[in-house]
Amino acid sequence: MKIIVAILAGILCLSLGNIYAGGKTKLEHYIFRYDTGDTYDVKLSENAITWTGLEGSDTGQSETDLIKRKKLSNDVEVIQWNENSKTFVTLVFDRAHLRTVSSGKTPNGNWLAYGVAEDIF
Repeated sequence: MKIIVAILAGILCLSLGNIYAGGKTKLEHYIFRYDTGDTYDVKLSENAITWTGLEGSDTGQSETDLIKRKKLSNDVEVIQWNENSKTFVTLVFDRAHLRTVSSGKTPNGNWLAYGVAEDIF
């Protein structure tokens, strides 16, 4: 039993070491402020977004969703995801100017918001 525990602990350490030391997972961290008054803490990885509502309609809520990304240029990208609420979100993110345009199709209607991003890292 001790051998199995030691092997599993070794595998876990190697896995975590590869993630953190290898730098394979790049994490971007921003604060998005929209013209609607909504503010979000946003963390983007290669294939996921984690957002936390800081101000506005989603204050206190947090969620991690899988994303699809499409680069339009070196600085501009379209990011899309489905939220647990069934909201489908499309985000156009201009990193060079730290600007966002977000469009979502909610079960009850549509919305469009413009905003700015603050780079945390």
